[in-house]
Amino acid sequence: MSQDDLSRGICPRCGMPYSYLKRKRKGNRVYLYAVHYMGYTREGGKVRKKERECYLGPEDQYVVVTALHEKEGLVLKGLADSNRALEYLNALINYISTVEIDRDLALSLAEKFEALAKRLREYAASKS
Repeated sequence: MSQDDLSRGICPRCGMPYSYLKRKRKGNRVYLYAVHYMGYTREGGKVRKKERECYLGPEDQYVVVTALHEKEGLVLKGLADSNRALEYLNALINYISTVEIDRDLALSLAEKFEALAKRLREYAASKS
């Protein structure tokens, strides 16, 4: 899910169009919800708008969970941040370069990173 999808009204949680983003404040934190309009329903003679909300996470970052991952350098974010996975990867690459890992894991990661590097170079070349 890209930031472009979010700006076009596509929910990063369920992939369906949403009507608007709702911000809910709890204490000093703000949490985001994608609100999906589901039509109208009749309840006891009254017509009410029917909506469904998808929780997207905090507006900025998860405070408690991030504190648990401080040594890895991870700052965990909600679904509304489309760059979060790449930021996680960058933090983990930095972390891996500072710790000792066993030989088999090192070789396995090296193979995966080499394959990824090849794909990234091909992608970059196609964009120039």
